[in-house]
Amino acid sequence: MKRGPPTDPSATEDGDSPGPVPCGTGGLLEAADVACFRATGAGSIVAANDAFAQLTGYAPADLRERSLDALFDDATLGSLLRNVERDSPTSEPVSVRTKTDSVPCTVHLERRSRDDTDGGPSITGIVRRRDVTTRSAVGSESDITYGRTFEALADALPDGIIVLDTNSDVQYANPAVERILGYDPDELVGSSKVEIIPERLRQTHLSALQRYLETGERHINWTYVELPGQHTDGHEVPLGVSLNDFTYDGDRYFVGLFRDISPRKEAERTLTEKVVQLESVSYLGRHALESTDIDELLGKASDLVAAALDAEHAAVFEHEAAAPDREALRLRAGSGLDIPDGATASVTDSIAAATLAGDDPVVIEDFESDDRFDGPSLVDDPDVRSGITVTIGPATDPWGVLDVYDTRPREFADHDVDFLESVATILATAIERQGYERRLNETVAELEASNERLEQFAYAASHDLQEPLRMVSSYLQLIEDRYADDLDADGREFIDYAVDGAERMREMIDGLLEFSRIDSQGDPFELVDLDAALEDVLTDLQVMIDRSDAEIAVEPLPEVRGDASQLRQLFQNLLSNAIEYSGDESPRIRVAAERTGGEWEISVADDGIGIDPDDQDRVFQVFQRLHSREEYDGTGIGLAICRRIVERHGGRIRVDSEPGEGTTFTFTIPAAGSR
Repeated sequence: MKRGPPTDPSATEDGDSPGPVPCGTGGLLEAADVACFRATGAGSIVAANDAFAQLTGYAPADLRERSLDALFDDATLGSLLRNVERDSPTSEPVSVRTKTDSVPCTVHLERRSRDDTDGGPSITGIVRRRDVTTRSAVGSESDITYGRTFEALADALPDGIIVLDTNSDVQYANPAVERILGYDPDELVGSSKVEIIPERLRQTHLSALQRYLETGERHINWTYVELPGQHTDGHEVPLGVSLNDFTYDGDRYFVGLFRDISPRKEAERTLTEKVVQLESVSYLGRHALESTDIDELLGKASDLVAAALDAEHAAVFEHEAAAPDREALRLRAGSGLDIPDGATASVTDSIAAATLAGDDPVVIEDFESDDRFDGPSLVDDPDVRSGITVTIGPATDPWGVLDVYDTRPREFADHDVDFLESVATILATAIERQGYERRLNETVAELEASNERLEQFAYAASHDLQEPLRMVSSYLQLIEDRYADDLDADGREFIDYAVDGAERMREMIDGLLEFSRIDSQGDPFELVDLDAALEDVLTDLQVMIDRSDAEIAVEPLPEVRGDASQLRQLFQNLLSNAIEYSGDESPRIRVAAERTGGEWEISVADDGIGIDPDDQDRVFQVFQRLHSREEYDGTGIGLAICRRIVERHGGRIRVDSEPGEGTTFTFTIPAAGSR
């Protein structure tokens, strides 16, 4: 078999569009510029392609319903059909009567018993010009037509085609072979196929071919298999291959149709790289949330980056703590490095220096061809040829840099740079969070120490002040008892003021002592029935309730985990306040509970005098009173104790009130089992 260009048909005289595809291979025939038609069983043309119209000189519309007898000079339809019936299919030399003259051609006919369009029998035909000056014997014209048709089709295909004999010698190669593998088809014909097979696979191919010829057993999928081809310049080309075999003149041949699947393989490789990089980012992000050890995180990050980018080295350098003059970087973690952690490297004239000075990552594909840098200078490896560096932290004040270096020149894709920046963002966030947590822990520790000192002071002060107050009260009482007859009205009044002041001071000190002990001397939490706790409080307040003629409506309350003693004190302070500040009317108080998510909201509402909105924050502060002592008794610490108790139980307390419209205190407490 020999390759050659198809004969170009003459052009048509009109501009009609090509006719419909007349047969199943019409698309390939059209691409190869091969004339073809379809006719009824009676010989009336149903459809013809543009190449057939060009050959005859008639417009496609004029060819429809034209009889084949009207087109063929030296053959009748009957004789042709007899040959089709006798030898299906058949090829015959004919003269085609064109619009202007007669053209020597060969017609290849095939009968179909049923046509896909109308269901009746049909005839499909392929017509080729004959070169009468070089035509060989008539008996071989069919072979020539078949060969040229195949050759025209093969020349038009973008896929490579190679025909082999049983010795693996190439008998035919189409032009696409040169585009895909670099071999000239004419030079390839007659040589062994093993030339286009990588050397490592040649013996496998020969053994498999011999086994197939002996046993008929196939060890690969002939319909489609992916195999590498050997390019003339030495590199391998990934190919998608379809194979088949056929017999011609008693000899066996193999035909392979293949295409270069490098773009698809590259897309698959890129997709795989992106998936690996995304998984690495996801894993590192989760680890950053769970880990409190920043050095461990930096170590994992350098290992993941080196593996995901298939690079020789990856390193994390800190800039802020490297040196006072900030002209050096300190190694915090590295992969594939011989440098010990903590070592410093100069940033002068390095990729890191350029990255720190600019706003964008710096990518070097080959240090030898890039005159900006002599080398990375941060990695002690003379074989380093390429690399990427990104900043960790904001460009205006970076914490450090993340470096990747490789010992081979390479092109880094955009997604490689994006991946490295994503890792740097995770590291910057983790470092910033660690700084916040460190400062927060320091602040919390300072506050806890301060609170402990304040509680100790409050306890000591309140405890130590009790004795002087008792002494003052005792001596004032002695004066009153011993010298009462000697004192005038003013003297007795002065003593009463002093005794009352000492008593109020004692109450305030007792309240301060109680306030300071809420956290330090509270009881362990246990399951508390608030209905039972409130019942105890109502019993204790019964005298006050009867004296004020108060009505208290209580809805069912839940069980919660808490300090039973403190929760009883909380209810007692709120209820006594509601009774105390009821105004002129008998107190009407409602206690209710409502579940909201994982906590209970418990409210104590009254119809009393209310609180001005501007004063509602003050009522929870220590010793803050809204009324004079002549109007209402109290030390001004009861609601501050309420808030301290609620906060110890993990809740919040608020007040909703308007002057003259009553007051509602609402506190939250986690539901039992929700923590």
